[in-house]
Amino acid sequence: MNKKTLLVTTGLSGMIGNRFEELYGHKFEFENLDLTTGIDITNEKSVDNSIKNTEGEIILHLAAFTDVNAAASQKDDKNGLCYQVNVVGTQNIAKAAAKYDKYLIHISTDFVFDGSKKKPYTEEDQTNAIEWYGQTKAEAEIIVKENLKHYSIVRTSFPFRSKFDAKPDVVRKIIQGLKDDNLSPMFSDNFITPTFVDDLCKVFFMFTLKRPRGIYHATGSTSLSTYELAQHIKKTFNLPGKIIESSLEEYLKTASRVYPKSLKMSNRKLQEELGNPMLPVESALQIMKTQL
Repeated sequence: MNKKTLLVTTGLSGMIGNRFEELYGHKFEFENLDLTTGIDITNEKSVDNSIKNTEGEIILHLAAFTDVNAAASQKDDKNGLCYQVNVVGTQNIAKAAAKYDKYLIHISTDFVFDGSKKKPYTEEDQTNAIEWYGQTKAEAEIIVKENLKHYSIVRTSFPFRSKFDAKPDVVRKIIQGLKDDNLSPMFSDNFITPTFVDDLCKVFFMFTLKRPRGIYHATGSTSLSTYELAQHIKKTFNLPGKIIESSLEEYLKTASRVYPKSLKMSNRKLQEELGNPMLPVESALQIMKTQL
């Protein structure tokens, strides 16, 4: 079977891109656009030349500056790495995709919302990011929508996977903290929607086949507090450490940066239009346990 060619901007070394290659490498020939292959996505000419010369019809744009704390220290700095990668890099990718008629799958984040909504966020909700990382990602979404007709914006939330030494995620941090019995206090009033990377990769594969247009929430099917998440993890993996309950509201009184309080996300649109492979967190943790 002939493989399709897929452009991936993250160098398949990122937490999501690496797993996508592991799961679907038998279906695609990857053309890797990142610094390891000499491509700087913040350089417009470099990006244009790369996309001009490829036979690939699809760009999976995963490249992003995702360190929220580091982003906060760069607030309003358009020369900072966060803005350059998330905004300028996306602009270069989007312009080239439009120019050479490529279908763009752009990954975004729940941090484009302010976290004030009690019910889950849907694709129809207005973005209103309150910190720099989310603001740069929200701006990147606008760039994609303004430049392209053939695109999808895939918002995800707190991705986690079984194994990836290069970058810890929320679940593996909790696992390690419980193993070492030094887990930081967990907030019972801070709600997130953790997303199993294997499920997210299924969505990307589905999008390469169906090429839908618009914004989709590809997040897990469970929203819960980080305190509740730690309890699920402790039970699933039978870990010994203790879990201390804490309050985000109290923490923010002395914190140096703002933080969205409730990032509950609805993936109903994905279910209704395309079929939803996103598991509840309990099921995802069980699969993770077998993988480990």
